[in-house]
Amino acid sequence: MILFENVKVVSFNPPAVSEAMDVLAYGPDEGGAKAGRVAKVGKSLAAEYPEADRVGWGGYLSPGLVCAHTHLYSALARGIDVPIAPSKDFAQILEHLWWRLDMAIDLPILKASALAGCSDALFCGVTSLVDHHASPAAIDGSLSVIREAYEEVGLRGILCYETTDRNGMEGARAGLAENLRFAREIDAARARGGRPLVDGAIGGHAGFTVGDETLAGMADAVRSTGRGLHIHLAEDKFDAVDSRYRHKLDLVERLDRVGALTPKSVIGHGVWLTPSEVEIMNERDVFLAHNARSNMNNGVGYNSLLTKHRNVVLGTDGMNSDMLEEFKFAVFRHRESGGPWWPGDFLVCLDRGNRLMERYFARDFSAGVAAGECAAVPPAGSAFAFGRIEPGCPADLVLWDYDPPTPLTAATLAGHLAYGLSSRSVRSVAVNGRVRIKDRKAQFDSERIQATAREQARRLWNRMEGK
Repeated sequence: MILFENVKVVSFNPPAVSEAMDVLAYGPDEGGAKAGRVAKVGKSLAAEYPEADRVGWGGYLSPGLVCAHTHLYSALARGIDVPIAPSKDFAQILEHLWWRLDMAIDLPILKASALAGCSDALFCGVTSLVDHHASPAAIDGSLSVIREAYEEVGLRGILCYETTDRNGMEGARAGLAENLRFAREIDAARARGGRPLVDGAIGGHAGFTVGDETLAGMADAVRSTGRGLHIHLAEDKFDAVDSRYRHKLDLVERLDRVGALTPKSVIGHGVWLTPSEVEIMNERDVFLAHNARSNMNNGVGYNSLLTKHRNVVLGTDGMNSDMLEEFKFAVFRHRESGGPWWPGDFLVCLDRGNRLMERYFARDFSAGVAAGECAAVPPAGSAFAFGRIEPGCPADLVLWDYDPPTPLTAATLAGHLAYGLSSRSVRSVAVNGRVRIKDRKAQFDSERIQATAREQARRLWNRMEGK
């Protein structure tokens, strides 16, 4: 068992900061059906459980952060030393940089990139990553390679392969097959009684690179696997215009007509969606992943309908996994746009990534929960399974070293996240009751991961140049 002593427990939604107390959690192989969950929250637990592994004393203990949309294959692009032609628009950014990069990825590069990205996430207090992957020259088995990286460092998440027609129909069929293969792999693990840290979605690149045949196949995969669709839509205005020109439908309409939208679906960006498309997404209970930094970096514009979406979550689109940094940019870019939301509204969005995790992992937490404990599939108004520090809830936890210069209370929490607290304050991290960062030291071989990443980054850059 693991124990956090004399910590102030933080809740993001509703915002709350407790008095100092102890939090005890089962490890991933302890407690039977309660493995990997919070066991007790209260006073003097250290004396009651002297054998527990003491993870930290003092500070603030929060639920782990969720990155609801990222690209781990971009982890080795940081500081990229490859000639990139000037790009006049978003389409050229894709052509000159990202489509060259993903085509150069092989499985060793992919493994190194995934490990580096997962390690980086944990050091930022992120315990769940929703990845959107592409490696057109190494599709088969690619999601299993990423899963291995998640499990090696001990991270939770959802994976998919971004199916696309841009490399021909053979490539599209291979991408779809990889999504289906991986879903079956996870189903088989659960059938054997396992509780995987990683689940799978059905991925698509973007509306303008997915034809009708491929889209129909993706919709069939959503229905047959019970997963959700994860796809970029309307990141750039071109995507929205292309859909109306070629398909005579708005992007969301096109997906909805084939039954591809479900409550497990994630739409990345959605910058140029229309009010009617937002209404459809809200009716289907779909998530919108807002990626403020990436949108700013690519100059694609700002989502003026952001506040109309029912299920806004925050992602990074591969701009590392620092969710507190992403939270700050979301706040500041919205303020610059003259929008009505304040830090507290974006704190709700940051927390809402937990609702996405529940929709994929609730089945793994449906047993061993007594009445009054955190429900795995909660009724309206009850406690949530993820994002809460209560008995029975998943022990995905972050201990923060933060000595606030002003009172840190429920009323001021969002302001402290926007203007004070940062990922530098992360002291210890546990996922599924297993300590992954302790006193700022990785409980896995982070030095090897970083060294291998540097080697594979050079290989990736050389392959991009044809060397």
